[in-house]
Amino acid sequence: MSLIVGGILIVLIGKNPLEAYKILFQESLFNYYGFANTLTKTSPLLLASLGILIALKGGQFNIGGEGQIYLGALGSTLGGLWVNNLPSFLHIIVALTAGFLFGALWGIIPGYLKAYRGVNEVIITLLLNYIAINLISYLVHHPLAEPNAPSAYSPLIAESAKLPIILPKTLAHAGILIGILFIIIVGILLKKTIVGYQIEVVGLNEQAARYGGISVSQTILLVMALSGGLCGLAGATEVMGLKYRLFENFSPGYGFNAIAIAFLSRGNVLGVCVTSLFFGALLSGANIMQRSAEVPVTIVGVIQGLTLLFVAISTQVKK
Repeated sequence: MSLIVGGILIVLIGKNPLEAYKILFQESLFNYYGFANTLTKTSPLLLASLGILIALKGGQFNIGGEGQIYLGALGSTLGGLWVNNLPSFLHIIVALTAGFLFGALWGIIPGYLKAYRGVNEVIITLLLNYIAINLISYLVHHPLAEPNAPSAYSPLIAESAKLPIILPKTLAHAGILIGILFIIIVGILLKKTIVGYQIEVVGLNEQAARYGGISVSQTILLVMALSGGLCGLAGATEVMGLKYRLFENFSPGYGFNAIAIAFLSRGNVLGVCVTSLFFGALLSGANIMQRSAEVPVTIVGVIQGLTLLFVAISTQVKK
């Protein structure tokens, strides 16, 4: 439905929607360099949407993925700058772990306030986005600024902390493999472990969970930490696989797109993988569509928003 409505908008500006969509998906999925670009954009979307999904499974609405992405990027940058003399494999693990922990810390804050103080997590996570974005802006302008740089960014991370390229002569890096690994880990956690069962019960009915002896407060704290940590990994892979340094305003809104992806997947971990690829293809092919079909890239943003809108409508219709 979102593609149909998007097609109508394309018609209204005097262009052929079938030709525009053909260019969009052919170049982003069936062209070597375009597909590599799609994988690059899918990587942070996949990890961040997994983070949002696990929060939803626990009955929490994490709107703070964007801020957690920025904190994760900060953690991996510090790990890449301040840790030295490590083999590349270990250095990558250290930097990724730092990104996860920084994101988890940013997730624990609203988790604690919700679990032990009854503060609405939607408001807190939303407001923490602005704090995180402006914190990173301050850091790359001052304490972490590259000396004599023409714009605001940090020094380059160490070579040993950079993620390897998986498709030669492209920017496609191992972040997508990390995302697939965590698809498996999160799937096992939610479906095959006691912790996953507790998360699901709390998400379905907190009163029943308490009656069954599950600590609701601790579970909320856990899911928000895991949610923030996964979003933090999304930021870490952007720094370690693509940017190689911390930039001001480096995310084009991955954390907000991840909310749409998590809702669209309907709680299905594999659905997150497919939907992340779809959104990654939209982002990857948007500029090519604009150049070749003369359809503005803003149409892609409209399609993404419409996708979330139609998911919300379908949920209400089912009720």
